[in-house]
Amino acid sequence: MKMLITDETLNAFVDQQLTPSEMGEVFEAVKQDAELARRSCEIRQLKSLIKHAYDGVEPSRPAQWRNTRGWGMQAAAAALLLGLGGLIGWSLRPMGSILPAALAQSGEFVPAARQSENEGNRFILHLDTDKPDRMVAVLDYADQILDNARKEGVQAELEIVANSYGLNLLRAGYTPHLDRIKALSGKHANLSFIACGQTVARFKREGQEVTLIKQAKVAPSAIGEVVSKMKEGWTYIRV
Repeated sequence: MKMLITDETLNAFVDQQLTPSEMGEVFEAVKQDAELARRSCEIRQLKSLIKHAYDGVEPSRPAQWRNTRGWGMQAAAAALLLGLGGLIGWSLRPMGSILPAALAQSGEFVPAARQSENEGNRFILHLDTDKPDRMVAVLDYADQILDNARKEGVQAELEIVANSYGLNLLRAGYTPHLDRIKALSGKHANLSFIACGQTVARFKREGQEVTLIKQAKVAPSAIGEVVSKMKEGWTYIRV
């Protein structure tokens, strides 16, 4: 039976976490499918850019990660952060009291490369899927983080960055959460919604009409947005 190459499979392929036979099958598919090749290159580029964002950071104690292979960058960042990171989640103050417990324990973090007291309260929530539970979760987490920050009396900023099929969260006529997004935008002046320009362009090349909701801003690429923000001290979280 031909292997179904999901995003998880492709990411595991990039990290060489598949069996030899699986690696061979995915390799042949990547050679023959331009879209798979593009996605593979994008993943490798993200790893390289994140590594660059951490240049010059002094080592500290290891980061803690969930033992999964579900996302390729997690494995790469885990290895990187064994030399660079700090303990994720509740040990980051005042971040620990701001993050919802479920999110703090999810493990899919890359902490800010350089943190000050204020920098620890700036977050990127990354959405790359239109799975209903994940779309709801990214909005719930954003609301909870900013509510918690206000209650703690600390300043916070948060961006929801959407690419791949996560872009559907921000597409007029596609998103099932427009009313919620409008409400959150009115409630939190420190919340931004960022759409990946590369994904918009790809959808249009595929013949799709892409109109973004007015709350969305466009960045040239999700990768570039993530890395530039990390270099400024933002903490990256994949939802």
